[in-house]
Amino acid sequence: MSTPQRRTGARIDSSLVRTACADDAAALSCCLADAFQDDPSFGWAIPDPDDRARHLPTFFRIVSDALVGNGECEHVSFGAERSGTIAAALWVPPLQAPLPESQIGRLLSVFESIGPAAAGRFLALTGLMDARHPTEQHFYLWFLGVSPTFQRQGWGGRLLRSKLDWCDEHSLDAYLEATSERNRQLYERNGFRVTAELTVDGSPTIWAMWRQPQAAAKAGDRSTWTR
Repeated sequence: MSTPQRRTGARIDSSLVRTACADDAAALSCCLADAFQDDPSFGWAIPDPDDRARHLPTFFRIVSDALVGNGECEHVSFGAERSGTIAAALWVPPLQAPLPESQIGRLLSVFESIGPAAAGRFLALTGLMDARHPTEQHFYLWFLGVSPTFQRQGWGGRLLRSKLDWCDEHSLDAYLEATSERNRQLYERNGFRVTAELTVDGSPTIWAMWRQPQAAAKAGDRSTWTR
């Protein structure tokens, strides 16, 4: 994540966590591209910051377009007309693949347009994460990002808790990969535990993290996904 900067006098009192729809895909992709501009894993896959600035919006637009229709992605926006998206979370529900094969090919083409080295690093990272992805039923947080201006103000935690509270209520596990120490610590504060440390070809560490629903952790219960 990029170094947070505070906006003096920013008015975000009307911000709410909302379920994303197709009309929100463009705003979500811009927010996530800004949030991940200085992410360690993206920095390793695309070392040139100008290349990242050019290509991450396309990357996240492909992902957002594919996921916002599932009814599980959420965002925080301020203003009565959703005039600014400051945080976004792309969730994949249980029993659903993050992307169809056709969209995976589009993502790869983003990296291929940068060069074969970037494409190779992208494939190495995604292959590593796919190989270690759990098979148990769970909600998967693929991406959560906060616009740099609004980082370290609690918006990421607020957005995260929205879905985790729902998971607790319905006794569903959650899984994610954290790509920075600061994010790992945020997730640990919200009940996630590290299950593996992943690295490939000299990449930065990625922490695979699993969370049991708090009520289920006590009662030993699990629900079947029926949303």
